[in-house]
Amino acid sequence: MRKIALAFRVVLIVLYLLIIVIGLAVAILLLCGMKLYCIETGSMEPDYPVGSMVFVERVWFESLNEGDVITYVVSGNTVVTHRVVGIDAEHRLLTTKGDNNAVTDASPVSYENVLGRVNFCVPGCGYAFMFLSTRFGKIMLGIFACGLVGAYFIRRYYYKVLDEEDAGNSDGEADAADEALKEGVSEGLLTDEAAGLAAESTDKTKKSLTERLRMRLRTNRKH
Repeated sequence: MRKIALAFRVVLIVLYLLIIVIGLAVAILLLCGMKLYCIETGSMEPDYPVGSMVFVERVWFESLNEGDVITYVVSGNTVVTHRVVGIDAEHRLLTTKGDNNAVTDASPVSYENVLGRVNFCVPGCGYAFMFLSTRFGKIMLGIFACGLVGAYFIRRYYYKVLDEEDAGNSDGEADAADEALKEGVSEGLLTDEAAGLAAESTDKTKKSLTERLRMRLRTNRKH
């Protein structure tokens, strides 16, 4: 049981550390002005595959160059991540194109609609955020959080029970040793050797002392 408890504890610690590390990393990036967006289409493959998470940094128009990958808003609330292939500095317009598309986008992008330039990409992480953005994902996140809290308290209770059992076993061994010593005294068998062993015994050696005294009692009765 202790091995199972230890393995369970290790898994929880690793999980807690993973959550803390990811949370701190995301928090630091957000504090540095980064924004997170998910790639939901294959227009930027293979460099930015579906399910990737891109970290976008706000930049001035003058800092943009052809070849930069930008994230911008089109009609409605649709967010697109494409590569800049042309710049109209006079009208502050950007011509964009998906790496996996055959032609450029139909309309140029006004700088006012640009959310920022992609700083780096983490493939696969976007799936988790897309899932958590759904209603079912939010419910599952809540259940997962409650499960972690519950597992923590269950682990504490389990170890408390084990400690109480260990304490009870130690008390039982001590009582058995004391009883054996009393029997030895009543039979006149508490020799100097037994007395020395009793004085030096600890919780872990009392059991062996008890067995030795009982064996000597049996031997004496046979004689």
